[in-house]
Amino acid sequence: MTTEVTPGSHTAVPLSPIPSSEETPARQRRPGGDGASRRLAAQLIATQLAVAGTVASALRGPLALAAASLVALAVMVVTWLRFRGRWAFQWLAIALSFARRRTSPGEVTSAVGMLGFVLPRARIEPVELAGDQAAILVDDAGLIAVLEVGDPSGLLAEGRPVLPALRTLLPGTGTGTGTGTGTGTGTGTGTGDHPPCRIQLVLTGAPGPAVHGGNSTPANSYRQLTDGRLLAHGRAWIAVQVLSAEGWSADELRHGLAGAVRRIRRRLGDLPVRPLGEAAILRAVTELTHHDGVSAVEEHWHGLRIGGLTQTTFRLHRWPDPAVETSHRLIGRMLGLPASATTISVTVGPHPADGRTARADMTIRLATSAAPGPATAEDGLRQLLAQEDAGAHRLDGEHLDGLVATLPLGGGAFVDVPGRPSASGPSHAVVDGVELPVEPAGLMIGRNRHGEPVVTRLFRPGPTAALLVGGVRAAQLIALRAMAVGARVVVQTARPQAWESFVRGSSTPGQSIAVVPPGRFPRIAPGTALAPLLTLVDVGPVGADHRPGAGWQATVVVRDEFAAADVDVASRADLLILQPLLAEEAHLVGVAVGLGEAAQWLTRIRPDMVGLVNRRAVRWAVLAHTPIESQLVGPPGRG
Repeated sequence: MTTEVTPGSHTAVPLSPIPSSEETPARQRRPGGDGASRRLAAQLIATQLAVAGTVASALRGPLALAAASLVALAVMVVTWLRFRGRWAFQWLAIALSFARRRTSPGEVTSAVGMLGFVLPRARIEPVELAGDQAAILVDDAGLIAVLEVGDPSGLLAEGRPVLPALRTLLPGTGTGTGTGTGTGTGTGTGTGDHPPCRIQLVLTGAPGPAVHGGNSTPANSYRQLTDGRLLAHGRAWIAVQVLSAEGWSADELRHGLAGAVRRIRRRLGDLPVRPLGEAAILRAVTELTHHDGVSAVEEHWHGLRIGGLTQTTFRLHRWPDPAVETSHRLIGRMLGLPASATTISVTVGPHPADGRTARADMTIRLATSAAPGPATAEDGLRQLLAQEDAGAHRLDGEHLDGLVATLPLGGGAFVDVPGRPSASGPSHAVVDGVELPVEPAGLMIGRNRHGEPVVTRLFRPGPTAALLVGGVRAAQLIALRAMAVGARVVVQTARPQAWESFVRGSSTPGQSIAVVPPGRFPRIAPGTALAPLLTLVDVGPVGADHRPGAGWQATVVVRDEFAAADVDVASRADLLILQPLLAEEAHLVGVAVGLGEAAQWLTRIRPDMVGLVNRRAVRWAVLAHTPIESQLVGPPGRG
């Protein structure tokens, strides 16, 4: 099945075909000069025409001379005036393009419509990649495969893998395995056995606590717990684009794409990487744009408005100085900026200006709500870049291009830094020196014996079913921390009096806990990556819920004790959160989830500890109550 994507009002800029080395004149292969030379020549010609017109008009009288002088002055201003890093004629071209797009508002009502809006004339085709059923995007520029990095279904976030330098994933580079900085000199510009190729990494993250929580009780408590160093949400994708080029057939492009995907999977070693199918690609685009499936995409000069969020894009024009000690951690620090979400795209591949030079490009997109607003996030970005001796241009009038560049669609068209040679760019050492981390993200449950955070992805693209054995206090602790990362909380309970004091103390304007009787479901919007939904079922023994659930939604069954009636729920749960158990309880749990002898350790842990059980593995965590949690919830332990 092939999905046709309806063109939107925005026209993407396709990359120029990459000629082979035999067909590329030497003058085109020189790094830099042509773009700057052509611009300077055009400016000189415009100046000469303005002067000649003024001289010629002098023969026609004073009125003609005055009119010609005004025209010449306007030409000179447009030609030679430079402000905010661009020439006036460049700003004029951007303004005209922006004005044309403003005449056609972006009405988008579906995931397919969003993809068509950002990537017109593209279609999705099913294909087999590296032995997996997947899908590719096909457009005029070439073929694109989208790979998700990490296991989106995994519930326990462990480690902080750092990806190798992207240029080492290009064709013609080394093929070692593992995740490190890597080496190699490939450019991806096309070799005798592989068409030209580009590699794009897209990282997105949301800080914990969520920015819109401000100084609320849940946010302040969670900030004490994590020191603001843990992401509430984070994901990573790699887009592999094989470029259309003369001499390469459609079948050869497909074989080249499959080979590039296999090479990347080998290069990343044990780190899970899977090619996405059609539904997953559409879902990734929708989630990354934060579109709600209803509202229009509003483009303004200073940003975009999508799904209730203001989104502003920036392009790095000066990469961080490797001599600055913290420069290698730039991306990880940017993901924690005070924005609702930050998306970063790093792309490497052949530059269309000369077809030979491997070019690196970084684009940043900040999505912010009304509070604290875009200015706070932008100030944070500029301060962070200044600390690392780096710099970025805000893409005023071009934020739609910035949006495209921060989606896993190949990175968009490389845009040259205004006033610099077209093929210039940072050195390999500078680009390779910036870490490409897959940051751990999720809900912090506690700390392990090394003092490191124990994090669970309670909210993920699919539904999560969990069982908590310990009682109301532990459930309230989970609820408070979930509120801090932006979750909306619903409590179904037959004992509302046990929740009354906690609900009153933790609720803030615009964020409260809905307490409803058993079996009743309030009308509430579906969960999203930035506003997930947590349902706590505190109604006594219940059977397993076999209904299909929605993504970004977690249902936690709360039990004071574990009995035979709970075995079915435990065996079907994705995650078990277990406070210290009695011997009989531990035996039942061990049988239900196949823990074997490890189940007996559940009877020996401290009162302030929990065991997290996922896929027959147990992780231990100290709950690490904050002072606010101790006041609201009470002492650790069952009850």
